[in-house]
Amino acid sequence: MNIGVMAAATTTTISSTLAVVLICAASLVATGAGAGAGGHHLEPNDLVAKTCATVTRRHYRGPGLTRQFCESALRSDKRSAAARDARDLALVAMDLVQSGAAEAGAKVGGALRSGGAAARWSKYTTLRLQYCRQDHDDVASTAPNCRALVREYNPRAGGGRHGSGNLTPFEYLECAGRLVHAADDCWVHMLDQDGAAKKAVWKEIVEVASRANLAKAMVEQMWENCLGRLGHNQATA
Repeated sequence: MNIGVMAAATTTTISSTLAVVLICAASLVATGAGAGAGGHHLEPNDLVAKTCATVTRRHYRGPGLTRQFCESALRSDKRSAAARDARDLALVAMDLVQSGAAEAGAKVGGALRSGGAAARWSKYTTLRLQYCRQDHDDVASTAPNCRALVREYNPRAGGGRHGSGNLTPFEYLECAGRLVHAADDCWVHMLDQDGAAKKAVWKEIVEVASRANLAKAMVEQMWENCLGRLGHNQATA
C-alpha cells in the first residue's frame, strides 16, 4: 500500500477515535458531577430521572434546560416509560421537537395573519414574526433527518468505526445543533418584543426552544457509555 494512503487512513482513524473519546469523556465527567445532585433521590430503574439529572448540568441556548422540564417533557410521551436507553429517549425528544415546531409555527402564522390584517404590528414586529415562522419551518424540516440518524444509531456498537454502522459523534451532534440554533434564533428574535405580539406566541416559542435543547441533550447522552464500548472493540479487534 502507498505510504501516503496509509498515513491518511491512520490519521482519519485517530481523528475519529479522538472525537469519540473527547465526547465520551465530557459526558462521563458531567455524569459523575451531576448524579444525585440537588438532593434528588434517583430510582435505579428510572431512566428518565437518571438521564435528566446529568444533562441539566450543561449549558444550552435560549431558555436553557432544567431537570424539571426534561422530566416532564419526556414523561408526557408514554414511550419514555419503556425506553431502554438514551437513544430511545432521543427518539421521543425528536418527536417532541417536531410537534412543538408545528404548533409554534401555526401560532406565529396566526399572529401574522391577524396582526397584519388589522395593521396591529409594526414593520419591525412583523419582520420578527416572519423570521420566527421561517425558523420553525427549519426546525420542522430538520427534525425528521435527525430522528432518522438517531433511529439508525446502534448503542451496542462503537462510534464511527468501520463496520459499526454508526457515524462519528459530530454528525449526530451537528444535526441536533441545527435544531437548537433554529429554535433559539426565533427565541432571540422575540425576546426583546413587548406587548400583544410577544404575548400571543411566546409560550410556544419557549416550548420549542426548550424541546430542541432537550433533543440535543438526549443525543449527547447516547455517547455516555461509549468509552467502555470503544475500549472493548479495540481489545477484540
